[in-house]
Amino acid sequence: MTRRRRWLVVAVLAAAVVAAPYVGSAVPVGDPDLTPAQVAAAVQGSADVEHSGYVESDGAIQVPEADSFEGIATLLGERNRVRVFWRGGDDWRVDRVRSTGETDLFHRPEGTLRWVYESGNATVTRAAPVRLPDTSDVLPGQLARRVLAGARASELSALPARRVAGRDAAGVRLRPADAQASIDRVDVWADAKTGLPLEVEVYADGEARPSLSTRYAEVDLTAPAASTTAFDPPPGTDVRFDETIDVADASNAFAPYRAPDELAGLTARAGRPDLPTRAVGVYGRGPTVLLFIPLRGRAAEPLREQLRRTPGVRETTSGTGVDLGPLSILVTPERRRGSGFLLVGTVTPQTLDRAASEVADLRTRFS
Repeated sequence: MTRRRRWLVVAVLAAAVVAAPYVGSAVPVGDPDLTPAQVAAAVQGSADVEHSGYVESDGAIQVPEADSFEGIATLLGERNRVRVFWRGGDDWRVDRVRSTGETDLFHRPEGTLRWVYESGNATVTRAAPVRLPDTSDVLPGQLARRVLAGARASELSALPARRVAGRDAAGVRLRPADAQASIDRVDVWADAKTGLPLEVEVYADGEARPSLSTRYAEVDLTAPAASTTAFDPPPGTDVRFDETIDVADASNAFAPYRAPDELAGLTARAGRPDLPTRAVGVYGRGPTVLLFIPLRGRAAEPLREQLRRTPGVRETTSGTGVDLGPLSILVTPERRRGSGFLLVGTVTPQTLDRAASEVADLRTRFS
């Protein structure tokens, strides 16, 4: 796989994840007098609801496959079946199940272990302040809590209740009020007793079908055994440690820049105090995401060339950009040795142009 295709994958993955503290104390949502804002608050408080089950997700984001981003194209562009064992926000296991085997994630506060059944390889990575999406991010709970974070009461409305995985689920709709948003709405249905999200649908502006949907096909609201979320390596397993999780994490750790606190009118998302972001910035509320990644010339140049061959490309003083459904992508003009900034997100093209003008004068350079 060529380097330029690897970086096109990076560009399409706008839903970068900022490591943030979870909020516990689930609130029952079965009371019919609760407002949509109260239902959303119950969802936010559901991270420690113990459960297990099967999730089916369906994505319409067509991402080219690449060695450096193994499985992400399948995760975001196809139907997936995921087995879940959830003991809390800091103790869980999720398995992406396929006909040829499975890939499992085991998570603890200090980091995540990824085990590939077919190869017998296990990779340990530390907790990171920013990363690209993994299987856990398409779970209804993870997705719903992220998109509803910071939602205002005026952006929320009630949806009719429905049955999901055999349970009564209360519905709430989010319509982002941000002028920069390219997401039209997000529909969430949460368990009426615990607030655990059971189904989520994300719609791009002007689209009748969801860009991403995820729901529990089966769910059991009892605590999984502790042994289920602990990794016990089979004989012959090759366990290794990676210093960085992916390209976003690596850029954040090593690029000699300091991301702005605000970009294009969007505020940087708060993360865990013990895991501060540095060179990479993630901005906006809920489903409105703007990602800023500094790129060395050997990454920026191939990406510019790939975008130039993409239908609908636009070349402006802001840089080389393309709009793919809800995603807008822009690589700024060449700086020293071809370097530049990647700006991508579920925001309008005008937002990226504004962001490009604001970062144009960042003076720190690559060595």
